[in-house]
Parts: sequence; structure tokens; C-alpha cells
Amino acid sequence: MPFLDLPKDKISIWYTTNLKGDSIANLDRSKPTILILHGMFLNTRFLAPQFNDPRLNDNFNLIAYDSLSCGKTKNPVSPSHDLWCDAALIAIVSYELKLPNFHLMANGMNPVAAALKFSMLFPNRCLSLSLNSIPGPVDIDWCAKAYADLLQLWSFAPNLEQLEEACMEVAFFLFGENVLTTEQTDEVVGSWMQAWPPFRRTYLLDVAALISGRVPHTQAEYDRVTCPTFLVTGDSSVVHTVAMAEDLQNALRNVRGGCKLQVIRGNAKGGQECLHLPQSSAGFVNRFLYQFVTTLERENPSTGPNQAPLPKKLSEMMKPALELLAEIHGEPKIKKREAKSMFSFSRAAPEAVKGMEQFIGMFKKDEKNAFSPLGKDGQPLRKFSERHDNQMFLSPQHGNLRDHSSSSGTMIDVAYVEVSPSASPRSR
Repeated sequence: MPFLDLPKDKISIWYTTNLKGDSIANLDRSKPTILILHGMFLNTRFLAPQFNDPRLNDNFNLIAYDSLSCGKTKNPVSPSHDLWCDAALIAIVSYELKLPNFHLMANGMNPVAAALKFSMLFPNRCLSLSLNSIPGPVDIDWCAKAYADLLQLWSFAPNLEQLEEACMEVAFFLFGENVLTTEQTDEVVGSWMQAWPPFRRTYLLDVAALISGRVPHTQAEYDRVTCPTFLVTGDSSVVHTVAMAEDLQNALRNVRGGCKLQVIRGNAKGGQECLHLPQSSAGFVNRFLYQFVTTLERENPSTGPNQAPLPKKLSEMMKPALELLAEIHGEPKIKKREAKSMFSFSRAAPEAVKGMEQFIGMFKKDEKNAFSPLGKDGQPLRKFSERHDNQMFLSPQHGNLRDHSSSSGTMIDVAYVEVSPSASPRSR
């Protein structure tokens, strides 16, 4: 599978497409292009429900890449890494792949935040936003503690049982109970064992720190998002409520045509945190994306001879965005940074960078000698479904997420509703 090397940041991005031979050279310029950001704690292999859906596969160029410290992407762990950096990475990857202006689909907490930031900084590149699983601006206190406890439990697990315990908690957060098949659960947990075992815990820190490091957007920032935007959220996420999606819908008041929101109903079977993978919700997510982009393309086609050409140099696209970032936050010094580096877009405060450096040092200590859940063949020692302890709940001292879940019930006949901005009882 293809890699994209970004020597400025010493990063090698693994990406995949639905193109012939998985080659970007075979991009069909007569079709619209959709760039997909995979979900939290996942990678591009778990976008199979999108790539295998004929509605999407037959009608669009589909591109996706493994984000930093995920999947097969190779990168250093930088203390300056934040979600503004991830927004810059979207721009760099799409430029280096020579993608035309594209529609952007993002799944989950960090990807949604990065996609919004990308739209703010690169409005001419982003044709639309399709955002799934809408987070709040920051996490509530109990949830933040649960994340910290889980990071510790996972990263410094001395044995397989404790590591599986942590994975079980994260799986509940993403999918709920009895949503994925046994095979899917084994595949997801197996991928975690390979990507972030305790002897690679620094990379797990890189992903998890983005959650705790989120800073709420200001209304002035939200007002810079003008491209058509479609939100999809579930009604039974443990930590991200429908009200949070309604707040974002109202905050995006400058979106052309008004920001749209779909709520997938169905309690524990249909509306958990990750919507693009489970069979009970992926079909809805795909249908909404297909209908949304098809309608936009019918009204204002992005293909054909009038496509805007890319700048001749990457710096010609990145420097204006860096200047805009400096303007938005009133920090002229940002303009002087190296525009071609994704880390130049970092908004992490100096004290936060220093704190992250300390955390990285703590996680690196004895990291190579930490517990390994893998055999000599690089595969997990056992499948998650083969664990000896089949207990599905953690004890309260781990700050578990299940104690805060009230999800119950089954799928209902009407699986989604549309909420218009004017009908929302909440406003920002």
C-alpha cells in the first residue's frame, strides 16, 4: 500500500484509495473527491463500510490516510502536536497527492475538530464538511478523569488481563455493548494491541493528549466556517450528547444553506460514539453522505474544466493559512514560522509544550522493556473473545465510562430525525 513521505516533518503517511491499483495517478477527474478522516482510536482499515458501499465507491474518488501515531503511518511524537497541526496535515496531504478541491468527512472527536479548523484556514479547498459523532467543546470532569485513568491503565499494563480491561473500556466508549460482531471486536482490539502495546505507549499518548488538549473554539472562529456542513450524531453516546451537536449546529451560523443535523436514534444499538463502523449505523452515515454530496454537486459541480488549479508550490498554499492563523489569534510571530511544516501551525501554549515534554519522557522511560501482548509473529497472544475473564464491567476505581451510561433498548422504526437550527431548543 502507498506511503506519502513528508521529509520536512520526518513523517511517512500511509494512505488508501478506491482508485484502480490504489494509485492516486488513476484519480477520476470526472467524479467528485471525498477525503475521509477515520475515527478515534481506529485507522483506515476500519473505513471498509464506506469504501465497500457502492453508493460511495461508484460515484466518488475516496481517499483516506492513517493519522499520526495510528495504523501504518510513521511519525515522531512532538510535544507541539495539537489539532491545528492536524488541520495543516489535511492540507499538506491533499496537496502532495494533488487532489482537486474536495468534500471532507470526519469521524469522531479529534477528526471533527481538525476538520473544522481546516475549513477555517483553507476555505477554498474544502467544498463541504460531513461530521459524524459531534463532541462538546471540552470534556466534563468525570470523563476527563476516566480518560486519564484509562491512559494509565493501558500504557503501564503489566499483563494481558489489565490491558484487555483497558481495551474493553475504550471499546464500550466507542461502540457500546453488543453493537459490533465478535469478529469486529476481535479485529478492533487486535489492532490496538499491535498499534499501542505498552512498549509503544508514547504513540498512544500522542493520540490521547489531543483529547485533553482541546481548546474551545470562539464564535469568531466558528463564523469562519462557511462551506455546506452536515452533522450526524447518535442519541446514546456516553459522553457526547445530542445537545452538544445542537450547540455546534447553532454556532455554525455562517454555513451556506444552514448547518444540517441528523440524529441516529436507537439507544444502545444505533447511536454510540463511533457511527461509521457498526452495521447498525454505518448505512445511515453512508446514505447521508451520499445524498448530501450528490445534492451539492448537482447544484454546483466541482468537476469539469473550471476546477481551480493548485498552487505551484506547497508554501504558496500554506503561508496564507499560517498568516490567517496568526490573525485569528492575534499572534504576529506565527507568520515567521516555516509554512511547510504541520507543527508550525501548533497553538499549544509554551507551558503545555513543556508539560507534554515531561509526559513523553515519563512514557519513554523503560518503554522498550514494557509488557508485550504480541507473539513472535507480531500477532496478539489471543483474541479478545478468548479471554478468560468475560466480565463486561470495570470496578469504579478505574473511573469507568459504563457507570455513566443509561443506554438501553432496541432500534426503533424511525432511525433518524432532522433538526433544523430554528427548531433547536438550545443556542450558543
